[in-house]
Amino acid sequence: MAATIKNPKESTREKKLTLIDRVDGLDCDVLAAQILPKEDGFISVNDDRSIRIWLKRETGKYWPSVCHYAERVPTCLFYHPEPRRLFVGIDNGNILEFAVGEDYNKVTLIRQYLAHQGKVTSVYYSLEHDWVLSTGKDKYFAFHSTDNARRIGSYSASSPTTAIVYDTPSRHCFVGDESGNITFLKLTDSGCEFKANLNGHESTISSLSWDAEKKFLFSASHDKTIICWDIGGQKGTTYDLQGHRDRVQSIIYLPLSRQLMSASDDGFIVVWDMKAKRLESPQWKESDWCEFCKKPFFWNVKAMWESKIVGKRQHHCRRCGAAGCDECTREKVQLPILGHEFPVRVCNNCAASVKDDEKVSLATFHEAKHGVLCMSYDEQRRYLLTVGFDRSIKVWDISAVIA
Repeated sequence: MAATIKNPKESTREKKLTLIDRVDGLDCDVLAAQILPKEDGFISVNDDRSIRIWLKRETGKYWPSVCHYAERVPTCLFYHPEPRRLFVGIDNGNILEFAVGEDYNKVTLIRQYLAHQGKVTSVYYSLEHDWVLSTGKDKYFAFHSTDNARRIGSYSASSPTTAIVYDTPSRHCFVGDESGNITFLKLTDSGCEFKANLNGHESTISSLSWDAEKKFLFSASHDKTIICWDIGGQKGTTYDLQGHRDRVQSIIYLPLSRQLMSASDDGFIVVWDMKAKRLESPQWKESDWCEFCKKPFFWNVKAMWESKIVGKRQHHCRRCGAAGCDECTREKVQLPILGHEFPVRVCNNCAASVKDDEKVSLATFHEAKHGVLCMSYDEQRRYLLTVGFDRSIKVWDISAVIA
């Protein structure tokens, strides 16, 4: 059910997700799933080595029309409905390509890609370029030709790679890793060209999404934060979105409504209004003294000795970035315009000058009632699929929450 921003557990009758159906009571963990466009069904990969295609039967319940067992555990998948091709990453580093039958009652193995030396963590298929892109625990990003399974190019990151997003027109690819870094690459017919590193997260990049029109990259991390990177502006502008109390696991950008959906271990789905005006987070200032009361911080030994006082711990105002002690930054204020949907620490000066329009929420919270591992979205029907850590899969109608 939906919830107010101040207390996500308080229900509201406005703008709520509608649960259509669910599959639970499974005897294995669901590792990933993707909804089937225009069909009452979805594909899942599971830790019992099965690849399953679920279709809704006349009874109104989902039941597998295909249950194919791989030799090793499948870890991720990508299904493209036009050529009816299914790509499944495996825990030994290989990628399996299947042709899916017209009635979804059969999958046929076409070829196998020797992509990585460790578990495949994400996979993507570009129909326009006939490439399959992947990341793996071996710290590599790689892409292969789907004509002959030949490796076209690869890039070695500093830590295991975890997520990819690809912009077809520009051939730009963004690769996230476990250290919190994002590598910006340009893919060509002969390999890949390094463009830049994007550093802003403190933990594993769990999911990436892309606004092809505005050239915005969205990154979600286990540090509970989402960052919006203005790639098209080429000025290094970033916007933080902080509305989860646990690891953010999945994000999906909705181009028609210009909204971003995020889901996390905390069991909530947040819908962010990306049409709204937002301000870039201020740079945190560094100082040896509190900028307000001028008392030294605890590492300023000389000033402590001269003043005969115990040093203070340093904090920062989330509105102006000033460095202050606890007494001078004690207030907490909700600042959605800066991405903070929950109250955060501000200095006493900012607390007194925050305007009402800075406090207006720019997101809605919705309870999924399970910690969400991943999501999949059918934009035509506005159906959302969530995979939970509780061995359940839920299908939602989100029409009421989409602008």
